[in-house]
Amino acid sequence: MSNLFKAPLCAAAIGGLLICTPAFAHDYPDGGITANEFASELVAIGQKAKISKGSDGDPVIDATFTIGTTDIDYRIFFYGCKQDRCSSVQYHVAFDGKPDKAISWNKENRFARAYASGTTVHLEYDVDLEKGANSAAIQNTASRWIALMVSGVSYAG
Repeated sequence: MSNLFKAPLCAAAIGGLLICTPAFAHDYPDGGITANEFASELVAIGQKAKISKGSDGDPVIDATFTIGTTDIDYRIFFYGCKQDRCSSVQYHVAFDGKPDKAISWNKENRFARAYASGTTVHLEYDVDLEKGANSAAIQNTASRWIALMVSGVSYAG
């Protein structure tokens, strides 16, 4: 379906976030997704995305979303990359927090995990894209990540 016919459908989410998904999802091929494709999906739901390369040569996206007037930064690491198409991604955020809360947060949350390094708490969420995905699924993972991040920072921050 032509991009001209993609109109966003928006719904309010927990914490006043606005989550938008396309009415007609664009399919991505088996083998994963490129950093450019992934960044485009983030931008489509109102996030900022800057692509760079990690120390291993695979793409990294430095992303930002806004709640009210506060920008919240996080990273997306790409894995299993072959000819720019990557089979999985990992959302990641690190913040000063309460390390003892990381383990108990894990017991209550299914999709992401928390761990601590000193007083820094890390949240991660892995997504397998090897057998393909579509724009609605990618945008859904980003929206789920935002909800998980807000929950994790509120709990362990």
